[in-house]
Amino acid sequence: MARLAARLRGLLADRSDTATAKKVAGGAFLFRVGNAGIAFASQILLARWMGESEYGVYVYVWTWVLLLGGMTSLGLASAPQRFIPEYADGGDHALLRGFLLGSRVLSMAFATAVAAVGLLALWLFGGALEHWAVIPLVLALVCVPMYVLTDVQDGIARTYNWIDVALAPAYLVRPLLILALLAALSWADYAPTAVTAMAATIVATWVTAIAQLALLEKRLRARTPRGPRAFALRTWMAVSLPIFMVEGFYLLLAYTDVLVLSAFREPHEVGVYYAAVKVMSLVAFVSFSVSAAVAHRFTEYAVAGERERLETMVRDAARWTFWPSLGGAMIILALGWPILWLFGPAFVEGYPVLFVIAIGLLARATVGPLERLLNMLGQQNVCAAVYGGAFVLNLALAVAFVPPFGMMGAAAATSLTLVMESILLFVITRRRLGLGALPWGRGPGGRPVVSRLSRVADSVATGATDMGLAGPAPALDLGAASGARFEILDVAAMTRVRDAWADLAARAAEPTPFAAPDFAIPAAAHLSTARRVRFAVVWHADGSMLAALPITPRRLLPWTGGASTTLWAYLGPLGTPLLDGARAAEAAAALLDGLARSGRATLLFRLLPEHGPAAIALRTALAATGRASERIDGYGRALLVTGADPEAFLTASLSSKKLKELRRQLRRLGDEAPIVFSEARAAHETPAALDRFLALEASGWKGKGGTSMRDHADQLAFIRETIANLAANGDVRFLEMAAGDAVVASALVLVNGRRAWYYKTAYDERFAKNSPGVHLTLELTRRLLEDPEIDSVDSTAIANHPMIDHIWRDKLALVDLMVSSRPGADRTLALAAASERLRRRARVQLRDLYLRAKGLVR
Repeated sequence: MARLAARLRGLLADRSDTATAKKVAGGAFLFRVGNAGIAFASQILLARWMGESEYGVYVYVWTWVLLLGGMTSLGLASAPQRFIPEYADGGDHALLRGFLLGSRVLSMAFATAVAAVGLLALWLFGGALEHWAVIPLVLALVCVPMYVLTDVQDGIARTYNWIDVALAPAYLVRPLLILALLAALSWADYAPTAVTAMAATIVATWVTAIAQLALLEKRLRARTPRGPRAFALRTWMAVSLPIFMVEGFYLLLAYTDVLVLSAFREPHEVGVYYAAVKVMSLVAFVSFSVSAAVAHRFTEYAVAGERERLETMVRDAARWTFWPSLGGAMIILALGWPILWLFGPAFVEGYPVLFVIAIGLLARATVGPLERLLNMLGQQNVCAAVYGGAFVLNLALAVAFVPPFGMMGAAAATSLTLVMESILLFVITRRRLGLGALPWGRGPGGRPVVSRLSRVADSVATGATDMGLAGPAPALDLGAASGARFEILDVAAMTRVRDAWADLAARAAEPTPFAAPDFAIPAAAHLSTARRVRFAVVWHADGSMLAALPITPRRLLPWTGGASTTLWAYLGPLGTPLLDGARAAEAAAALLDGLARSGRATLLFRLLPEHGPAAIALRTALAATGRASERIDGYGRALLVTGADPEAFLTASLSSKKLKELRRQLRRLGDEAPIVFSEARAAHETPAALDRFLALEASGWKGKGGTSMRDHADQLAFIRETIANLAANGDVRFLEMAAGDAVVASALVLVNGRRAWYYKTAYDERFAKNSPGVHLTLELTRRLLEDPEIDSVDSTAIANHPMIDHIWRDKLALVDLMVSSRPGADRTLALAAASERLRRRARVQLRDLYLRAKGLVR
């Protein structure tokens, strides 16, 4: 006893997160134990007082209250555990205040509307129901709004670890008040019917909801700074609605057995079955208590990037759930017969049902609160899909088993469904998040990059590859990735680490302006098509950035997530990642590890230079870590390699006849005014040059079709900020061709290190017959060939471009390459790649069909 007392004192004094979670779980468990005793007493009294048949009616209508009350909260009862830590830790007090009010108002409004619709339906169609069901259902609908308010306030209070405010009203006060009211009604000689019991339930539900509201508001005023409220309804609903789907399917799954049994069997059997379920559901109190304690911890650790603490909490939660559940199940099975006898002699018929129900509950306890983990870490959609499938399976099994087997069939259907659901949740959590642990195992830890790289470094260096890429592998620094940390950041967070990002861009294995801050920040901040872009970032232990890659979601398979490098709506025509040049392979491996842990099973590199340093580093990482890749598509893009004599180069590229015709066109252009070529590079020159470029673009076919950058405020803001950023560092130049005072063609070139990109060109279409765009490109080619600071120029053109491909004959090999972020997931990758190829073929066929239809209309 002394040792137990000492451990208890130590736990109470310990302020660590694990100790806090244990205390919260213990507090929640004690509330549920207290509630269990009160609930048993009330259920026993109800069953004894009403008899099996009326008790069965009460069970039927109360199940509708639980179902509607759980579903009409719209997921906002669980959303507090996602948003409150996020807003509180981030200092977004206005949004925090708005959410605390808005979550309750929204859920109450929806629940009231649903109750009103239900009452109207009973008024119109009540004659089609059994006579004994109508009045109890009316009373049940009156309960729903306040039941929902209690549910949402429970979620808010639990997030603040106020377990007394969260659980006492619903699990202690309400059942005690129901017992007191039933005692009073019995003393007043009211008939022992389901109607009487529901009337007592209405009063108890409303009183406890209002009392909980007063207590919660008092604590929130002391905890939350005063100030204005901000409302992010779209964001809240985007998160809570998938949770609503999850919880809705969960509730349907939980109550399908009772509702189907009510449809096929008499109220007597429903009452017996429900009593058995209530007895065995004591085991589920453990899962509830642990979930209440750890759900918001999942969000906190994920937001903070504390992967190790998150893994530990998931592992501990599985243990805290399973072993007490197993012990509880054994005790209940041993004492089940006398417990059921307390409800009444007829209720012992349900004793065999306890064993069947226990199988499903223990299967669910084995994996721990994984549904909460998935919901809190942004995987609510897949969780909803699992529960949706489980509900469909449970409904099908119940309809098949209940008519011939009655309550044993209902129990078997539910247990089989829980077993399948638990297996699915465990497999999906492992695959998408790299998390999940069995209570008797250690669970997955982080997979170290270095050991895997060292095992295969020699084979990669000799050219072994699953990508088919040429070129030797770089030497590996086997300590480079030690302590690497992975994050997914939005543009605001990337702006705050701009210096580290720019430093990585300057030392990248393969330079690219399209993933560097001067281009990517304006693109992500302004382009309407870039709202879903995030940045996958790897940090070294010394604080330097190892890798950065802008990505967008790309779900190709319903059961697993994926991502793609972004092309910024084709304003950024390369998908090259920024990888630390001194440790590129290690950076690539760490990037793939992080994507795997974040639930992105595949990554599609779009327009990746196939033989460049970044692709070689990626090839090394793939081979070293046992990951697969699939080539989706590719083409050769026109490339200019500098150093040749300009005239000799152009003569070799174009025939003498073609050059003669072009010189004639140039003379004609100069007949009315002299032709002058000029460059704008300085920061004070580029804004005016950009304005002239935009005016030229808008004057042509793009302007007529409404696709010029001047026609889109987001693109205009993006290009202005980007050019200003690049010009400040001397990384942009305009070449203009003027006929007299009029600019007839303009070319925009971006520069990064010793590489350049022929980014855009525009010309005055009034002079189209004399090919001003071609003459401008020829002059640009001459100047670039003679520029000692440029080694190569990417045309950024489409495949088989009708102009540039005839002048720049070299080719930059580009590939669309899909890689698996998880080692050994070849089958998933193959399915995802097949899906992407099918999507592309379908898109081409639809486009061709549209063009043919458009031609017929014309």
